[in-house]
Amino acid sequence: MSRWTDRLLERAIPDLPEAIRDDYFVHAANELQRKAPWLFKAMFVNSLIAMFAGAPEAHWVVRYVLPGVMAAYCAMSIVVLRNDWQFAEKPWRARKFMFESSVSSVFGAVLCTTWCILSWWVAPVEARLHFPIILAMGGLATAFCLSGVKLGSVANLFVDLVPIALLMIFMGTHAEAAAALSLLMAGVFQMVMIDSQQARVIQLLTLQDKARHQAQTDALTGLANRRAVLELVQTPSLDQSECGLMLIDIDHFKYINDRFGHEVGDQVLCEIAEIIGSHAAPGVMPARMGGEEFALFGPLELISGPAGLALLQDIRTSAMPHGAQVTASIGVAFGRLECEESWRNLYRKADSALYEAKSRGRNRLAFAGEINAQAEMQELDSKDASVAA
Repeated sequence: MSRWTDRLLERAIPDLPEAIRDDYFVHAANELQRKAPWLFKAMFVNSLIAMFAGAPEAHWVVRYVLPGVMAAYCAMSIVVLRNDWQFAEKPWRARKFMFESSVSSVFGAVLCTTWCILSWWVAPVEARLHFPIILAMGGLATAFCLSGVKLGSVANLFVDLVPIALLMIFMGTHAEAAAALSLLMAGVFQMVMIDSQQARVIQLLTLQDKARHQAQTDALTGLANRRAVLELVQTPSLDQSECGLMLIDIDHFKYINDRFGHEVGDQVLCEIAEIIGSHAAPGVMPARMGGEEFALFGPLELISGPAGLALLQDIRTSAMPHGAQVTASIGVAFGRLECEESWRNLYRKADSALYEAKSRGRNRLAFAGEINAQAEMQELDSKDASVAA
């Protein structure tokens, strides 16, 4: 989407929190795609009825052209709405869809209003009141379908109700003027209901986002948990991607718990988590996988030996809550994420490398499999770390 359309949508929903913006538009787009076909089907049938059962004395533009254009517009909209837009996987499509639907609906409202005014103008006084009533029903239904974007709803209600209401008030009978006031009141009531529904949807999505965040966050350290890593692995954006996994395990952590107590042990975990989080490059997820095991997961080029060595150095030189040094062991593995099994293989390789690092004396880094580089191994060795290839 272009920048100005995004800004227009932001102004259309000024109270929408940034954290749920994508969820909101995905929800709104799915609701519109579910409801709108029924509206367009009804309008399509009504357009055909108007063409073949209209008053013979009506002008050919009113009787055939306008309902014909409306029928074509409805048919095209029904076809478009049947597409699988994959809003959940591509939220930008949901925003684009809502914006384009709002613009399209204004065109439909202008067409309906023109048709209604011309029909009202040429019809006999005793037979013309039903035209604005039908228009109002369609306008209220359209505004309800577009309730996810208030700007679209307001535009439709204004175009559908205000022109014909003003015409009825100033040029109609007393009964028509009274009906016009009722139509305007119905439009105001519809806007109140749309505001209420929008606020309710935002509240529910905010609670849902909070619950999702809590479900994906380690309560002690504030890092992502194992579940969050698994959900990241399953995102389509990582399909077929070359990724790296660095498993970090605190050495002799059981001794810290036994010697200083679990409360101090928790403080050590939080300190280590903060260090690991500070070493996570943009695009890399730091996580606590459970117990004293942590992870850094991300693109291949961001998970490297030098980064692991810098992390080891930072851990063993940082002051800890119990006043003693803490060291860690790290296992690193790389692989292509093609399916769920490929993630399990990647995790097993990183875990094997971690075991290798511990078996060689801890406080070191080990790679899984054959990692090309004697030059890289020499570079790591030169920094007093051991690499198992």
